[in-house]
Amino acid sequence: MESADYVHLLRLNEQASREAPERYRQRVLRFAVLGYVAVFLFGLLALAGLLWLGWRWQHGARLAGWMIWGGLACLGLLWATLQGLRVPFRLPEGQPVAAHEAPELFAGLARIRAKVQGPALHQVLITDDFNAAIVQQPMLLGLWHRNFLLLGWPLLAALEPKRMFAVVAHEYGHLRGDHGKLSAWIYRTRMSWARLSQRYEESSSALGWLMAGFVAWYFPRFNAMSFALARQDEYEADRVSARLFGAELAAHTLQEVALKAQWFGSDFWRLWWRRARTDEAASTGHCVGPYAGMNKLLQQPLDAAWQREALKREFKRLAGFDDTHPVLKDRLASLGQAAGLQRLSAMHSLRLLGQGRARIALALDAAWWQANRADWRSHGERLRALNAEAQALSQRSHELSAAEWLRWADAVESLSDKDPTPWLERALLLAPEDPQALHRLARRHAPSGDARVGAWLETLYQRHEALAWAAADLAQTWVDACSARDAPLPPEQRRLWRERMESSRALEEAAWASFQALMPWDQGIPLQLDEAQLRGLRGITLREADLRGAWVGEQQLDVKPARRHFTLWLQCRPGLADEALDDLAQRVYDAAELPGRARVVVLGRHVPADKLAQARELTQLLQRR
Repeated sequence: MESADYVHLLRLNEQASREAPERYRQRVLRFAVLGYVAVFLFGLLALAGLLWLGWRWQHGARLAGWMIWGGLACLGLLWATLQGLRVPFRLPEGQPVAAHEAPELFAGLARIRAKVQGPALHQVLITDDFNAAIVQQPMLLGLWHRNFLLLGWPLLAALEPKRMFAVVAHEYGHLRGDHGKLSAWIYRTRMSWARLSQRYEESSSALGWLMAGFVAWYFPRFNAMSFALARQDEYEADRVSARLFGAELAAHTLQEVALKAQWFGSDFWRLWWRRARTDEAASTGHCVGPYAGMNKLLQQPLDAAWQREALKREFKRLAGFDDTHPVLKDRLASLGQAAGLQRLSAMHSLRLLGQGRARIALALDAAWWQANRADWRSHGERLRALNAEAQALSQRSHELSAAEWLRWADAVESLSDKDPTPWLERALLLAPEDPQALHRLARRHAPSGDARVGAWLETLYQRHEALAWAAADLAQTWVDACSARDAPLPPEQRRLWRERMESSRALEEAAWASFQALMPWDQGIPLQLDEAQLRGLRGITLREADLRGAWVGEQQLDVKPARRHFTLWLQCRPGLADEALDDLAQRVYDAAELPGRARVVVLGRHVPADKLAQARELTQLLQRR
């Protein structure tokens, strides 16, 4: 199904859910049942075909070629159907915690289960991310499940026990047994069909083509039809949490999770990695890692101004079609609660882990050091070099060039929480059109509505084509900030920046489409990356144990806005599923920092393996035997 058709169908069903909710729910139920009926009919058809062929053969029919091919087709369809009844599932990863280790945690879970009338939890796992979830291992196409509760260590470190249990109550609300059974069942059924769809997308079997064709037709339509019901289930899960712990506490919990998730994703890791400059011994992994002491940082007070800005960012988010979770403002409205700064948790919930706490912290820290030890060492070297350079530059501040002021600003920003604006302004004074100084100053001060930002963005937009889109994007933030400060810009200026944004976005999309259309092995030019950039790319590829080889190349592409274009080539060990290959490529893409547009291709997955030989001017990053 085309994306536009999917969105259109989704909107039609959202409208139907509002205008005639009961009729809409019945239609979703019938379509959900159709999926199960079709799978069983395919199985019966295959079995009937095999029995009929066997009967013909037993009654003297000559074993002709059509019977052999027909039998193989029936066997393929039967196998595909049986595979469909066993929905693909990857066991969740995490550190298990048992009831005898954490009696307080399991007692709280038992109370929630009794009130929600939900099914049993088969295992509780502590993960390393800021999240909580109940993951279900589907059996028989989702007709029965094994339930895993995943609790993120950072979330436990951020919330007090009562709020932590409110989060768990929301997750348990998806499995509730007292009301909303249809929504909860549809919610789980969507997950089962999503996994099944992924399996058939990755399958190369020709024998299961009938089953695969049905899944390809059925799943996007069921997904679009049931989207509104799945989103309603999120609201219902919030109401379950509110019923158990009170609407006010549920609303406070939602806001605290949103605030601390933002802080954890940015400030926590920034502060932690800054320690690499002085903690050289940590690179060996023989000292405390980030998880053991995480609660100390996540329990510190958050600045009120920062909280207001963070909440403002949350409330600007719009509900999309790629996630059934409602946005924060809609969830609060559903609970009948107002937004605003509230008391944050006064303690953490790690004590709920009881005797398992020390063991789990040690395991999480050990895993973190194993994955990040090399990066910690190289990052520490970089910070020490920056510190030495900053000290040297401070000794001759009266004679520095613009580029040196910018490097000093880099050091200040990396080594401390100081505002680098004075250093950036000195660079801009020496080079009034320097793109880096203009961009960094505008990015730092646009959210505050600083009046100087307009001139910086105008110069950036007019003089530096490669940063025109970035300037227009920042301008939108700046315009909104000015309005929030009761100092709105004139209508013609707002209209001008809006037109520039639309124009710049169109150019960027066209340039990216041209880059995507260019074959990765065409139009290669000599690579121009310094040793530090290459060292960073090599570090990224070394961390991926499934990589056997990696190369980087630069390509010449005449598009507007002009920019450099890079392609990373990856060769992976045999036997990896397509999903694993795509995940690996995404990780490398997210981690790579290249001065231009970039893409990642996997040999044998995104491009034929023999095309590597046709690519010119590649630089090898990794080669394993």
